[in-house]
Amino acid sequence: MLKLPIMLSWMMPLMAFELFSLLTVGALVTAVAPGFRTAFTEKGFDYARSIGIPILEEELSDMKIPDISGSTSSPIGKIDYSVSNIKGGKLKIGHSSISLSSSSGLDISVSDGSLALTADWKYRMKSWPHVQDHGSVDISASSVSLKFTVELGKDSTGHATVSAGSCKGDVGHMDVHFHGGASWLYNLFSGTIESSLKGTLAKQGCDQGKDAINKQANKALESLPVTVNLDKSALINYALVDTPKFTDTFVETQHKGEFFLRAAPTAEAPLAPRDLPPISKVDNMVYLWLTEYMANTAGYVYFKSNSLHRLITPDMIPKADRDKYALNTTTFKQYLPQLYNKYPNMSMTLLLNNSAPMNISLTGGAVFGSVPGSIGVNVLTGNKTTEDAFVIGIRVHFNATIGVTTNNSKVLLVGKAYYISTDIELLSSNIGTFSVSLRVA
Repeated sequence: MLKLPIMLSWMMPLMAFELFSLLTVGALVTAVAPGFRTAFTEKGFDYARSIGIPILEEELSDMKIPDISGSTSSPIGKIDYSVSNIKGGKLKIGHSSISLSSSSGLDISVSDGSLALTADWKYRMKSWPHVQDHGSVDISASSVSLKFTVELGKDSTGHATVSAGSCKGDVGHMDVHFHGGASWLYNLFSGTIESSLKGTLAKQGCDQGKDAINKQANKALESLPVTVNLDKSALINYALVDTPKFTDTFVETQHKGEFFLRAAPTAEAPLAPRDLPPISKVDNMVYLWLTEYMANTAGYVYFKSNSLHRLITPDMIPKADRDKYALNTTTFKQYLPQLYNKYPNMSMTLLLNNSAPMNISLTGGAVFGSVPGSIGVNVLTGNKTTEDAFVIGIRVHFNATIGVTTNNSKVLLVGKAYYISTDIELLSSNIGTFSVSLRVA
């Protein structure tokens, strides 16, 4: 009976590292059924608001307001007037909110806004003696509010899209200070001109806000990749597979969530995603559902790319362990004398390979899986050739947990793998038949 405590005492951590690498690569990422799914509640939109509203505020910081002109009666008779060169500073938003709206979008509201404007004014009497005057005016607008309806969708490449729909704007109050001119100008402004300027300012705020959403926001979304190269072998595709779905309490997004070979980025794995259960609990900010499909496409890709193929040579053993765990047939003299008898005091290499894709199953919050592989033992003979000694088949069973943590304002998925058991068998041998078993200290 062959026991393998020496070999596996340092090989098991290596295999566990390979396994954990696959798990964490799958966890750090994002068809009819999706590979993974997210849900954002209004708590999540509060976070989005803290980022998006300052951007909207910046886009509204330099509103381009057209000139206002007209004719009206005045204490000196009928006049033609104009307010031109209207310039606005930065819109300061007092309050803001983002909430779910209808079945396909969001309501973005800003209120208690304020804005300072400067402009030039002039008038001219229609009749002789055509008295005229001009000057400047400072205008302070307050209680400014804007409400946008925004629809979310996806394009043909799987990118998210946004589209501004309706907008309602209002300017509650204006204060003016004329430089030059007669006192009756204040009455003129508080009537005809104020009403016209309020309407113009509200319309311009809506137009520029919608333009920022339709152009700037979509430009930013288009720049986000829907595939990410993970390493030299694999990439992950997390394009949207359906338009976002809205309820009264959350918005759901569904993503492809499939690993691909970088050498064949459109070749699908021979697997199919299962339907995900309905979403019921929506107490937190963000929810993320990972599927067996996503994890198993990772296993398939890394199997096809031979990424888990490893050749262990004597110089790879840590120096501190070489006396005790040297890759030499002498180390195995007690456990496998026929190996030493055929190849006395000769160096060895170990070839680790996966014989099939890793298989993952998810149950509740736990991950269960197995990794099938083989360990080929080869001997370096005196004439510098390599001879096959024997090959052991091995299947490692494990479970794991996956959670969410934050680090420097970044949300990270973390995982931890736990060893359960190992199946082991002799597949082939050039030193005679022997039994194998595993003892893990």
